[in-house]
Amino acid sequence: MVDGKLSVAVVGLGRAGHVHLRSLVSLSTKARIAWVVDLNAETAARVAAVHECKATTDIDDALADADLDAVIICSATYTHFDFTMRALNARKAVFTEKPISHDPAELEEVLDVAMRSNLVFCTGYQRRCDKNFRALKQQLDSGAIGSVRLIKCTSRDNPEPPIEYLKVSGGIFHDMLCHDFDMLHFLTGEFPETVYSVGHCYNPQIEAMGDCDTVVVTLKYASGLLATVDTSRVACYGYDQRIEVLGELGMAQANNEHESTVTVATARGYVGAKSAFSFPERYMHTYLTEIAEFVEQVKARRPDPEAVTRRHVILEKVTTAAELSWRLKREVRIADVDELRDKVPVSTLHGPVKTKVPLAA
Repeated sequence: MVDGKLSVAVVGLGRAGHVHLRSLVSLSTKARIAWVVDLNAETAARVAAVHECKATTDIDDALADADLDAVIICSATYTHFDFTMRALNARKAVFTEKPISHDPAELEEVLDVAMRSNLVFCTGYQRRCDKNFRALKQQLDSGAIGSVRLIKCTSRDNPEPPIEYLKVSGGIFHDMLCHDFDMLHFLTGEFPETVYSVGHCYNPQIEAMGDCDTVVVTLKYASGLLATVDTSRVACYGYDQRIEVLGELGMAQANNEHESTVTVATARGYVGAKSAFSFPERYMHTYLTEIAEFVEQVKARRPDPEAVTRRHVILEKVTTAAELSWRLKREVRIADVDELRDKVPVSTLHGPVKTKVPLAA
Protein backbone atom coordinates (compact mmCIF):
# COMPACT_ATOMS: atom_id res chain seq x y z
CA MET A 1 0.00 0.00 0.00
CA VAL A 2 1.08 3.57 -0.71
CA ASP A 3 -0.01 6.29 1.75
CA GLY A 4 -2.50 3.87 3.25
CA LYS A 5 -4.23 3.29 -0.09
CA LEU A 6 -4.50 -0.07 -1.76
CA SER A 7 -2.60 -0.13 -5.07
CA VAL A 8 -4.66 -1.83 -7.77
CA ALA A 9 -4.10 -2.92 -11.38
CA VAL A 10 -7.09 -3.19 -13.72
CA VAL A 11 -6.59 -5.77 -16.48
CA GLY A 12 -8.82 -5.38 -19.53
CA LEU A 13 -10.28 -2.00 -20.50
CA GLY A 14 -13.57 -2.97 -22.08
CA ARG A 15 -16.99 -2.25 -20.64
CA ALA A 16 -16.41 -4.18 -17.40
CA GLY A 17 -12.99 -2.61 -16.96
CA HIS A 18 -14.41 0.89 -17.15
CA VAL A 19 -17.15 -0.01 -14.66
CA HIS A 20 -14.49 -1.08 -12.15
CA LEU A 21 -12.33 1.95 -12.88
CA ARG A 22 -15.32 4.14 -12.04
CA SER A 23 -15.75 2.27 -8.76
CA LEU A 24 -12.09 2.73 -7.87
CA VAL A 25 -12.35 6.45 -8.55
CA SER A 26 -15.26 6.57 -6.10
CA LEU A 27 -13.04 4.80 -3.55
CA SER A 28 -10.09 7.16 -4.02
CA THR A 29 -9.61 7.66 -0.26
CA LYS A 30 -9.03 3.92 0.16
CA ALA A 31 -7.54 2.72 -3.12
CA ARG A 32 -5.51 4.02 -6.02
CA ILE A 33 -5.35 2.90 -9.64
CA ALA A 34 -1.67 2.05 -10.07
CA TRP A 35 -1.75 0.21 -13.44
CA VAL A 36 -4.05 -0.37 -16.39
CA VAL A 37 -3.35 -3.31 -18.69
CA ASP A 38 -4.76 -3.91 -22.15
CA LEU A 39 -3.70 -5.51 -25.42
CA ASN A 40 -4.33 -2.21 -27.19
CA ALA A 41 -1.39 0.01 -26.22
CA GLU A 42 -3.17 3.15 -27.38
CA THR A 43 -6.20 2.39 -25.23
CA ALA A 44 -4.02 1.60 -22.22
CA ALA A 45 -2.06 4.85 -22.63
CA ARG A 46 -5.21 6.93 -23.04
CA VAL A 47 -6.87 5.48 -19.95
CA ALA A 48 -3.65 5.76 -17.94
CA ALA A 49 -3.44 9.47 -18.79
CA VAL A 50 -6.96 9.99 -17.42
CA HIS A 51 -6.22 8.18 -14.17
CA GLU A 52 -2.59 9.28 -13.84
CA CYS A 53 -1.27 5.74 -13.57
CA LYS A 54 1.04 3.38 -15.44
CA ALA A 55 0.04 1.56 -18.63
CA THR A 56 1.22 -1.68 -20.22
CA THR A 57 0.14 -4.40 -22.63
CA ASP A 58 1.77 -7.12 -20.46
CA ILE A 59 0.31 -8.02 -17.07
CA ASP A 60 3.74 -9.17 -15.87
CA ASP A 61 4.93 -5.55 -15.87
CA ALA A 62 2.29 -4.69 -13.29
CA LEU A 63 2.83 -7.86 -11.27
CA ALA A 64 6.53 -7.02 -10.94
CA ASP A 65 5.62 -3.82 -9.08
CA ALA A 66 6.44 -4.45 -5.41
CA ASP A 67 3.94 -1.78 -4.35
CA LEU A 68 1.02 -3.44 -6.16
CA ASP A 69 -1.45 -5.05 -3.75
CA ALA A 70 -4.30 -6.31 -5.89
CA VAL A 71 -5.42 -7.10 -9.44
CA ILE A 72 -8.89 -6.76 -10.93
CA ILE A 73 -9.22 -9.04 -13.95
CA CYS A 74 -11.92 -8.11 -16.45
CA SER A 75 -10.25 -9.15 -19.68
CA ALA A 76 -11.69 -11.61 -22.20
CA THR A 77 -13.14 -14.67 -20.47
CA TYR A 78 -10.60 -17.15 -21.79
CA THR A 79 -7.72 -15.17 -20.23
CA HIS A 80 -9.02 -15.31 -16.66
CA PHE A 81 -7.31 -18.55 -15.58
CA ASP A 82 -3.88 -17.54 -16.86
CA PHE A 83 -3.98 -14.03 -15.41
CA THR A 84 -5.41 -15.19 -12.08
CA MET A 85 -2.69 -17.79 -11.67
CA ARG A 86 0.01 -15.27 -12.52
CA ALA A 87 -1.37 -12.77 -10.04
CA LEU A 88 -1.75 -15.29 -7.20
CA ASN A 89 1.75 -16.65 -7.82
CA ALA A 90 3.02 -13.06 -7.65
CA ARG A 91 1.35 -12.79 -4.20
CA LYS A 92 -1.30 -10.30 -5.30
CA ALA A 93 -4.92 -10.37 -4.13
CA VAL A 94 -7.30 -11.09 -7.02
CA PHE A 95 -10.77 -10.03 -8.02
CA THR A 96 -11.69 -11.71 -11.29
CA GLU A 97 -14.81 -11.54 -13.37
CA LYS A 98 -16.36 -14.95 -14.05
CA PRO A 99 -15.63 -17.46 -15.32
CA ILE A 100 -12.49 -18.41 -13.42
CA SER A 101 -12.04 -21.07 -16.11
CA HIS A 102 -14.24 -23.21 -18.32
CA ASP A 103 -11.93 -26.15 -17.59
CA PRO A 104 -12.90 -27.89 -14.30
CA ALA A 105 -9.30 -28.99 -13.68
CA GLU A 106 -8.06 -25.42 -14.07
CA LEU A 107 -10.86 -24.18 -11.83
CA GLU A 108 -9.80 -26.52 -9.02
CA GLU A 109 -6.15 -25.54 -9.55
CA VAL A 110 -6.95 -21.84 -9.07
CA LEU A 111 -9.02 -22.50 -5.96
CA ASP A 112 -6.29 -24.70 -4.47
CA VAL A 113 -3.67 -22.00 -5.04
CA ALA A 114 -5.96 -19.31 -3.66
CA MET A 115 -6.67 -21.28 -0.49
CA ARG A 116 -3.01 -22.20 0.08
CA SER A 117 -1.84 -18.63 -0.49
CA ASN A 118 -4.24 -17.17 2.09
CA LEU A 119 -4.70 -14.26 -0.29
CA VAL A 120 -8.03 -12.57 -0.89
CA PHE A 121 -9.61 -14.13 -3.97
CA CYS A 122 -13.04 -13.00 -5.16
CA THR A 123 -15.11 -13.69 -8.26
CA GLY A 124 -17.50 -11.18 -9.79
CA TYR A 125 -20.93 -12.61 -9.07
CA GLN A 126 -22.14 -9.11 -8.37
CA ARG A 127 -25.73 -10.00 -7.57
CA ARG A 128 -24.55 -11.24 -4.16
CA CYS A 129 -23.73 -7.61 -3.38
CA ASP A 130 -26.99 -6.18 -4.69
CA LYS A 131 -29.04 -4.40 -2.02
CA ASN A 132 -32.31 -5.90 -3.27
CA PHE A 133 -31.15 -9.51 -3.34
CA ARG A 134 -29.42 -9.08 0.02
CA ALA A 135 -32.67 -7.75 1.47
CA LEU A 136 -34.49 -10.75 -0.01
CA LYS A 137 -31.97 -13.12 1.59
CA GLN A 138 -32.41 -11.37 4.95
CA GLN A 139 -36.15 -12.00 4.76
CA LEU A 140 -35.63 -15.66 3.93
CA ASP A 141 -33.01 -16.11 6.67
CA SER A 142 -35.33 -14.46 9.21
CA GLY A 143 -38.01 -17.05 8.51
CA ALA A 144 -40.46 -14.42 7.28
CA ILE A 145 -42.05 -16.87 4.80
CA GLY A 146 -41.07 -20.12 6.50
CA SER A 147 -39.30 -22.94 4.72
CA VAL A 148 -38.69 -22.21 1.05
CA ARG A 149 -40.57 -24.40 -1.41
CA LEU A 150 -40.37 -22.74 -4.83
CA ILE A 151 -38.14 -20.09 -6.44
CA LYS A 152 -38.77 -18.46 -9.82
CA CYS A 153 -35.94 -16.45 -11.38
CA THR A 154 -36.30 -14.26 -14.44
CA SER A 155 -33.03 -13.20 -16.08
CA ARG A 156 -33.33 -11.40 -19.42
CA ASP A 157 -30.46 -9.46 -20.90
CA ASN A 158 -30.59 -6.22 -22.88
CA PRO A 159 -29.40 -5.34 -25.42
CA GLU A 160 -28.38 -8.52 -27.20
CA PRO A 161 -24.57 -8.72 -26.91
CA PRO A 162 -22.40 -8.33 -30.03
CA ILE A 163 -21.82 -11.51 -32.01
CA GLU A 164 -18.05 -11.19 -31.57
CA TYR A 165 -18.51 -11.30 -27.80
CA LEU A 166 -20.92 -14.24 -27.97
CA LYS A 167 -18.36 -16.25 -29.95
CA VAL A 168 -16.06 -16.33 -26.89
CA SER A 169 -18.65 -15.92 -24.12
CA GLY A 170 -18.85 -19.58 -23.16
CA GLY A 171 -22.45 -19.79 -24.32
CA ILE A 172 -25.68 -18.78 -22.62
CA PHE A 173 -25.35 -21.33 -19.82
CA HIS A 174 -21.83 -20.37 -18.72
CA ASP A 175 -22.22 -16.68 -19.53
CA MET A 176 -25.69 -15.90 -18.15
CA LEU A 177 -27.33 -18.77 -16.30
CA CYS A 178 -24.34 -19.33 -14.03
CA HIS A 179 -25.29 -16.06 -12.29
CA ASP A 180 -28.78 -17.39 -11.56
CA PHE A 181 -27.49 -20.71 -10.26
CA ASP A 182 -25.13 -18.81 -7.97
CA MET A 183 -28.03 -16.63 -6.78
CA LEU A 184 -30.11 -19.71 -5.96
CA HIS A 185 -27.23 -20.97 -3.83
CA PHE A 186 -26.78 -17.54 -2.22
CA LEU A 187 -30.44 -17.44 -1.19
CA THR A 188 -30.76 -21.02 0.04
CA GLY A 189 -27.29 -22.45 0.71
CA GLU A 190 -28.38 -25.50 -1.29
CA PHE A 191 -27.15 -27.14 -4.49
CA PRO A 192 -29.56 -29.01 -6.78
CA GLU A 193 -29.48 -32.74 -7.36
CA THR A 194 -30.93 -32.63 -10.90
CA VAL A 195 -31.56 -30.08 -13.65
CA TYR A 196 -33.67 -30.09 -16.78
CA SER A 197 -33.29 -27.49 -19.55
CA VAL A 198 -35.20 -26.62 -22.67
CA GLY A 199 -34.06 -23.97 -25.11
CA HIS A 200 -34.64 -22.36 -28.47
CA CYS A 201 -32.70 -19.99 -30.70
CA TYR A 202 -34.36 -17.11 -32.55
CA ASN A 203 -31.14 -15.55 -33.84
CA PRO A 204 -29.70 -17.67 -36.68
CA GLN A 205 -26.20 -16.33 -36.07
CA ILE A 206 -26.28 -17.60 -32.49
CA GLU A 207 -27.80 -20.90 -33.62
CA ALA A 208 -24.93 -21.33 -36.08
CA MET A 209 -22.53 -21.20 -33.12
CA GLY A 210 -24.25 -24.19 -31.53
CA ASP A 211 -25.78 -22.01 -28.82
CA CYS A 212 -29.31 -20.86 -27.99
CA ASP A 213 -30.73 -17.49 -26.92
CA THR A 214 -33.82 -18.46 -24.89
CA VAL A 215 -33.78 -21.06 -22.10
CA VAL A 216 -35.88 -22.37 -19.22
CA VAL A 217 -34.18 -24.50 -16.53
CA THR A 218 -35.87 -26.47 -13.76
CA LEU A 219 -33.79 -27.50 -10.74
CA LYS A 220 -34.74 -30.05 -8.05
CA TYR A 221 -33.16 -30.15 -4.60
CA ALA A 222 -32.85 -32.84 -1.93
CA SER A 223 -34.92 -30.72 0.48
CA GLY A 224 -37.87 -30.79 -1.92
CA LEU A 225 -37.20 -27.25 -3.14
CA LEU A 226 -38.01 -26.60 -6.79
CA ALA A 227 -36.54 -23.70 -8.78
CA THR A 228 -36.95 -22.38 -12.29
CA VAL A 229 -34.92 -19.88 -14.27
CA ASP A 230 -36.09 -18.35 -17.53
CA THR A 231 -33.50 -16.43 -19.47
CA SER A 232 -33.20 -14.59 -22.77
CA ARG A 233 -30.35 -12.85 -24.54
CA VAL A 234 -32.60 -9.86 -25.23
CA ALA A 235 -35.60 -8.09 -23.68
CA CYS A 236 -36.69 -5.07 -25.73
CA TYR A 237 -38.25 -3.35 -22.71
CA GLY A 238 -35.04 -3.24 -20.67
CA TYR A 239 -32.85 -5.28 -18.35
CA ASP A 240 -35.10 -7.72 -16.50
CA GLN A 241 -33.97 -9.61 -13.39
CA ARG A 242 -36.56 -10.61 -10.81
CA ILE A 243 -36.91 -13.31 -8.18
CA GLU A 244 -40.04 -14.67 -6.52
CA VAL A 245 -39.81 -17.06 -3.56
CA LEU A 246 -42.72 -19.12 -2.25
CA GLY A 247 -42.51 -20.40 1.32
CA GLU A 248 -44.85 -22.28 3.60
CA LEU A 249 -45.92 -18.99 5.25
CA GLY A 250 -46.00 -16.62 2.30
CA MET A 251 -44.13 -15.14 -0.64
CA ALA A 252 -41.21 -12.72 -1.11
CA GLN A 253 -40.20 -10.89 -4.28
CA ALA A 254 -37.26 -8.84 -5.52
CA ASN A 255 -38.33 -6.75 -8.51
CA ASN A 256 -36.62 -4.68 -11.19
CA GLU A 257 -35.12 -1.27 -10.63
CA HIS A 258 -36.56 1.43 -12.89
CA GLU A 259 -35.24 4.72 -14.23
CA SER A 260 -37.45 6.54 -11.72
CA THR A 261 -40.37 5.91 -9.35
CA VAL A 262 -42.70 8.21 -11.31
CA THR A 263 -46.06 6.95 -12.58
CA VAL A 264 -48.25 9.13 -14.82
CA ALA A 265 -52.00 8.47 -14.89
CA THR A 266 -54.25 9.92 -17.63
CA ALA A 267 -57.48 8.96 -19.35
CA ARG A 268 -55.41 6.53 -21.42
CA GLY A 269 -54.24 4.66 -18.30
CA TYR A 270 -51.11 4.41 -16.19
CA VAL A 271 -47.59 4.82 -17.57
CA GLY A 272 -44.50 4.00 -15.50
CA ALA A 273 -40.77 4.40 -15.98
CA LYS A 274 -38.65 1.99 -17.99
CA SER A 275 -36.50 -0.68 -16.42
CA ALA A 276 -32.76 -0.02 -16.36
CA PHE A 277 -31.38 -0.30 -19.92
CA SER A 278 -28.62 -2.85 -19.25
CA PHE A 279 -26.40 -4.31 -16.55
CA PRO A 280 -24.11 -1.29 -15.98
CA GLU A 281 -27.14 0.85 -15.15
CA ARG A 282 -28.97 -1.83 -13.15
CA TYR A 283 -25.97 -2.79 -11.05
CA MET A 284 -24.06 0.49 -10.82
CA HIS A 285 -24.34 0.62 -7.02
CA THR A 286 -23.70 -3.12 -6.81
CA TYR A 287 -20.41 -2.96 -8.70
CA LEU A 288 -19.27 -0.21 -6.34
CA THR A 289 -20.24 -2.31 -3.33
CA GLU A 290 -18.41 -5.43 -4.50
CA ILE A 291 -15.18 -3.53 -5.20
CA ALA A 292 -15.46 -1.58 -1.92
CA GLU A 293 -15.84 -4.86 -0.04
CA PHE A 294 -12.93 -6.40 -1.96
CA VAL A 295 -10.73 -3.43 -1.02
CA GLU A 296 -11.69 -3.76 2.65
CA GLN A 297 -11.02 -7.51 2.59
CA VAL A 298 -7.55 -7.00 1.13
CA LYS A 299 -6.67 -4.25 3.59
CA ALA A 300 -7.86 -6.44 6.46
CA ARG A 301 -6.15 -9.55 4.98
CA ARG A 302 -9.44 -11.41 5.34
CA PRO A 303 -10.00 -14.05 2.62
CA ASP A 304 -13.46 -15.55 2.09
CA PRO A 305 -14.31 -18.71 4.05
CA GLU A 306 -13.30 -21.89 2.23
CA ALA A 307 -16.93 -22.87 1.56
CA VAL A 308 -17.54 -19.58 -0.27
CA THR A 309 -14.46 -20.11 -2.44
CA ARG A 310 -15.00 -23.82 -3.07
CA ARG A 311 -18.64 -23.35 -4.14
CA HIS A 312 -17.41 -22.56 -7.64
CA VAL A 313 -16.58 -26.25 -8.22
CA ILE A 314 -20.17 -27.41 -7.70
CA LEU A 315 -21.67 -24.38 -9.45
CA GLU A 316 -19.59 -25.20 -12.54
CA LYS A 317 -21.09 -28.71 -12.46
CA VAL A 318 -24.61 -27.31 -12.11
CA THR A 319 -24.03 -25.02 -15.10
CA THR A 320 -22.54 -27.81 -17.19
CA ALA A 321 -25.41 -30.11 -16.18
CA ALA A 322 -27.90 -27.51 -17.43
CA GLU A 323 -26.14 -27.31 -20.79
CA LEU A 324 -25.86 -31.08 -21.05
CA SER A 325 -29.58 -31.38 -20.30
CA TRP A 326 -30.40 -29.04 -23.19
CA ARG A 327 -28.15 -30.94 -25.56
CA LEU A 328 -29.29 -34.41 -24.43
CA LYS A 329 -32.96 -33.36 -24.14
CA ARG A 330 -33.32 -35.04 -20.75
CA GLU A 331 -32.87 -34.47 -17.04
CA VAL A 332 -29.26 -34.63 -15.82
CA ARG A 333 -28.07 -35.52 -12.33
CA ILE A 334 -25.27 -33.36 -10.97
CA ALA A 335 -23.53 -36.53 -9.83
CA ASP A 336 -23.29 -37.69 -13.47
CA VAL A 337 -21.73 -34.53 -14.91
CA ASP A 338 -18.08 -35.61 -14.82
CA GLU A 339 -18.88 -38.82 -16.69
CA LEU A 340 -21.16 -37.13 -19.22
CA ARG A 341 -18.91 -34.21 -20.01
CA ASP A 342 -16.32 -36.62 -21.43
CA LYS A 343 -18.90 -38.15 -23.77
CA VAL A 344 -21.12 -35.28 -24.89
CA PRO A 345 -19.73 -32.23 -26.74
CA VAL A 346 -20.59 -29.02 -24.89
CA SER A 347 -20.06 -25.38 -25.79
CA THR A 348 -16.89 -24.51 -27.67
CA LEU A 349 -17.54 -20.78 -27.34
CA HIS A 350 -14.68 -20.29 -24.91
CA GLY A 351 -12.05 -18.73 -27.16
CA PRO A 352 -8.40 -19.85 -27.22
CA VAL A 353 -7.28 -21.87 -24.24
CA LYS A 354 -4.38 -19.54 -23.37
CA THR A 355 -3.24 -16.05 -24.22
CA LYS A 356 -0.36 -13.90 -23.05
CA VAL A 357 -2.08 -10.56 -23.50
CA PRO A 358 -5.44 -9.38 -22.17
CA LEU A 359 -8.34 -8.61 -24.43
CA ALA A 360 -11.10 -6.27 -23.29
CA ALA A 361 -14.27 -7.98 -22.14
